[in-house]
Amino acid sequence: MRSDLRTEFLNGLASNVLEFLLRAEMGGDVLNSVIVNIVDPPIFWNEFHRAFENGTLNERAQRVFAKVLSYLLRMTSRDTTTYRNLASRPSILDKIINSDQQEVREEGYLIKHILSTNGVASTNMADFDFVPGGRHDNDFVDFRKIAILPTADELSSNKNPALRRASYLDDPEGKKTRVADYLDNTFRLLRDDMMHELKEDTDIALKKKQGRQRGLVINGIKAVDIYAGPENRRTRWGLMLQCGSDFPVLKGLQEEDRKRFFRDDHRGSRMLRHQSLACLIGDGAILGLGTIHRDEELLAEKPPIIVFQMEGQISLSKALLQLKTTKHLRFIQIDCAVFAFEPVLKALKRMRVLPLSEEILFWEDGNEIASPPVVVTRITGPLTRNPSIDLTPLLQTPNTITLDSSQVTSLLAGLEQRVSLIQGPPGTGKSFIGALLAKALHMYTSQTILVVCYTNHALDQFLEDLIGIGIPREDIVRFGSRAKPALEDLGVHNLRRQGARRSETEWAVIDEMKDNASLRLSKLQVSFTTLLSSQPSPETLLAHIESKDPEFFHAFRVPDPEDMMRFVGRKGKVVDETFLIRQWMQGGDARMFKYEPHVQAAHRIWSMDKNRCQLKVEEWRSDILRGVVEDLCMAGELYNRCQDDLSRQFGKALVEQLRTKRIIGCTTTGAAKFAEDIRAASPDVLLVEEAGEILESHVITALSRTTSQMILIGDHKQLRPKVKNYALTVEKGEGYDLNRSLFERLVLKGFPHVTLSSQHRMRPEISALIRALTYPDLKDAPETKNRDNIRGVQSNVIFVNHNHPEDEDKRISDGADGGSTTSKQNTHEVKMVLRIVRYLVQQGYGSDNIVILTPYLGQLSHLRDTLKNETDPILNDLDSGDLSRAGLLTDTNSEKKKTRIRLATIDNYQGEESDIVVASLCRSNPSNSIGFMNSPERLNVLISRARNGLIFIGNSATFERSKKGGKLWTDFLDLMRKGGYVFGGFPVKCEKHPNKRRVMEQPEDFDAYAPNGGCTEPCGMLLKCNVHPCALKCHPLRTAPNQPNIHATTLCTTLLRGKCSVGAHTITWQCYAGRPSTCMRCRIEKQRLKQLAKHDLKLKEEREAAQREHELHMLELEAKLRSERKAYEELQRAEEEQKQKVESPAASCMIQ
Repeated sequence: MRSDLRTEFLNGLASNVLEFLLRAEMGGDVLNSVIVNIVDPPIFWNEFHRAFENGTLNERAQRVFAKVLSYLLRMTSRDTTTYRNLASRPSILDKIINSDQQEVREEGYLIKHILSTNGVASTNMADFDFVPGGRHDNDFVDFRKIAILPTADELSSNKNPALRRASYLDDPEGKKTRVADYLDNTFRLLRDDMMHELKEDTDIALKKKQGRQRGLVINGIKAVDIYAGPENRRTRWGLMLQCGSDFPVLKGLQEEDRKRFFRDDHRGSRMLRHQSLACLIGDGAILGLGTIHRDEELLAEKPPIIVFQMEGQISLSKALLQLKTTKHLRFIQIDCAVFAFEPVLKALKRMRVLPLSEEILFWEDGNEIASPPVVVTRITGPLTRNPSIDLTPLLQTPNTITLDSSQVTSLLAGLEQRVSLIQGPPGTGKSFIGALLAKALHMYTSQTILVVCYTNHALDQFLEDLIGIGIPREDIVRFGSRAKPALEDLGVHNLRRQGARRSETEWAVIDEMKDNASLRLSKLQVSFTTLLSSQPSPETLLAHIESKDPEFFHAFRVPDPEDMMRFVGRKGKVVDETFLIRQWMQGGDARMFKYEPHVQAAHRIWSMDKNRCQLKVEEWRSDILRGVVEDLCMAGELYNRCQDDLSRQFGKALVEQLRTKRIIGCTTTGAAKFAEDIRAASPDVLLVEEAGEILESHVITALSRTTSQMILIGDHKQLRPKVKNYALTVEKGEGYDLNRSLFERLVLKGFPHVTLSSQHRMRPEISALIRALTYPDLKDAPETKNRDNIRGVQSNVIFVNHNHPEDEDKRISDGADGGSTTSKQNTHEVKMVLRIVRYLVQQGYGSDNIVILTPYLGQLSHLRDTLKNETDPILNDLDSGDLSRAGLLTDTNSEKKKTRIRLATIDNYQGEESDIVVASLCRSNPSNSIGFMNSPERLNVLISRARNGLIFIGNSATFERSKKGGKLWTDFLDLMRKGGYVFGGFPVKCEKHPNKRRVMEQPEDFDAYAPNGGCTEPCGMLLKCNVHPCALKCHPLRTAPNQPNIHATTLCTTLLRGKCSVGAHTITWQCYAGRPSTCMRCRIEKQRLKQLAKHDLKLKEEREAAQREHELHMLELEAKLRSERKAYEELQRAEEEQKQKVESPAASCMIQ
């Protein structure tokens, strides 16, 4: 390795050997010994790193050099000072980090991380898989330095992030740093869950992975300017990206129509939505991620302009650098719900302390349960003394309230403990207890309560409960959008509109801040103009290398002329200070200055070939460009800070109004998104509804420094919180437990919790199932008993067993199903569901009585497509979002047709209920795989949604024989068999003929044996006329309970016959219409004769008119003839008279 130091050897055999050694399976001391012998003495090593600095190594040799250097830095068996000094050189580290190769850059990030530790952190190679820092340009020891959106290198990296397993919380040696470690790991786990979906979407966008591209793709993008919003409505800055061509949907539209399209048209409103995620791609590589700032005026331009905002110094600077050199830019919208993660991740970054940490992190058996600062003794005292007391006088509620023992215990725990856990099994009235707690705290303390729910629907429901129990509307404010119309007046936007009048001093502060922001914006615009300008001039290059590369600067220094003379080059051109650097850049010599001492001393520089010269110039230009980008990023950061300060200043009025409110309601995402406003309102109590299905990170970010009490109401035996990355779940078993809620974690740790015991939802046959499987102490409230049976069926609980196979829906992925890339569907079950629902509707049940549930999105889509031809399915909002992201849900027609049936996945129906639940289990396969249906929590939720009727459709063998979950389903199906609920089809019975029973095994059986919802017997009941019987097959007599007999209102359509009044014709009529007073045939004959007479009369009139016209014509001809004859006669007479006059003189002459 030391015998040949030529560049060809370094790029060839030397790199081959080193690459082989680094990949070899040997490790530890053996590999250390071999590597050390190669680099020490440093004959080879010195030439290797010089070649890297000079740019003479090829791409593979550059990779090998970077890997060897990082390896040397990680060695623990020898002093690495020499290698640390080498790596610290800008000519080494900057070149590695700014390499065009991903692998080289990754080694650079690792080297930079090692250098930053100053030798303190563990440098054992194996440890790097578990400690943070050095994997890529967005991996840091301090999680607060990590940008929320990933950088391009992070997206391209295949290295696993540094994540702790949940067991670290139980390590006694970590107590001192537990809070810091907890915040760090909570952030990293949640962000990795976001990254899972984001990476998948970007891989599809880059064609690295097959899949449907859901977002808009725009080619030919170019950056044209800086955006900061209109002068009167400034925003954080962004890049204005001009599209290469017009959007196809806008072609041919005039300016106003273009604007109207984005403003009013549903297609335009869905395009490039505000704050949606997008990716900038240059020459096939990701430049950076950011969000869209929707400016409809700019989108309507021709060609359109998109405002793209990027966060994170690293991503922004790299993207700006590439904008200068990239030839082909693409803009791709990414349909990833980053908005659900970003507020929580930002809130975690802001957290420095953890309120209530003694309970959240340090609870141990034997610890005393702390009391809140304020205990409502006006309630707890009387309730402790007399648990059966009527609370109406104490809480001033509209209705009488007496509690059972479990409700009393729960209410006392919520009022007397600093942290309380109230478990509410299905139907036990969790929200009712939450409302009582809020009412007591509102009435007897001055504390502010922050109410947090998972969904907008749950939040609205709970706020309505608070109003219903007597909390004044004016004391409540609701953050977020999508509120029910009835709660619109509670929205925080109303407070913003009202605003408070500002003093002159406050306006002076605002004006000063605006002026400062305008100054920063001007500097930002100058920096951007500089970035877009042409290549750096020789003068700029000289100025740059004076400090950065002084050896080259001195080599290019033009000597000062003597005696006031000037140097003149060819053609009399004056030689300026850039003469030598221009000569060198063009591959020439120093000409007249080549014998100057400083030029002679720089022989190495002046002897460089043209290729190396160009590489060096490119290096300088890149350095200058990086400086310009750095200035631009700093200017942008300072401008954004000004805008943020201005927003906070304007928000002070809102904060003052928030402080007048006693109840602040929001979703978990909203609590993080509006954290600053909420924190300024200083809430004292955090009340979390459905805490068992909320991620721990969402709960702790809702805590503020003033929070002194936390009430968690939920059920850890129902579904866990949703996460995207299956590898992080409890079910996967890797120990990360991201989807274990704070509620469940504390319960499992032994923190005291109370459980509500009386359920008010399910009829006893249904509650018996979850009592046996999950809640042994669950009791049935009196109102659940003695309910009417489901009409038309043999049992209120049914399992329709079949063996028809499932199939896959490759369009959709069900990530919760073990990270599956496809979803499942079962066509037979879809057909059976359709017929069962139709049959139930025939029994008089409305669409609001029935819900169809299924575990899989694929089956949900199949059901929707099938049902929409007969009904209009009402999709759960969350399911609609899932199907929309999969590209399988289009806008429904605004004109709703037929009835509407509720349709949802099991996971998205938690917290809701219906009279009748029809569940399609979907799975049916020879391998007995049931996926995530092995979860007892999912089965528990599925069973407990029904009030009166529960219908399953599935393959029992597949579920019972499953390796994972088989015992759960065997226990469940044994209970079903014991109750007589398992059938080989759908068991129907005729309400009119109770002995007529049948099991419908196939969808076609319904038409054959119960076409009208009854049986095949003729109905025979007298209709409204009391004369004729109903001619239909047997059908239900009533459309709903307490409704009149259907025949009492049904019109008789029996056809009757008789003779007309004149007895000439036979007539027919429907019974309900009565005998016709006139004969149709008589009326037709009369009409025919009338028409015939009318026709004859018309013909006669036409003949007479023609005759008259003829006679008139003849008279006219005769008159004309007489006139002409008379004229002729007069002419003849005149001629005769003339002739006579001529002849008379002649005769006289002859006589004479």
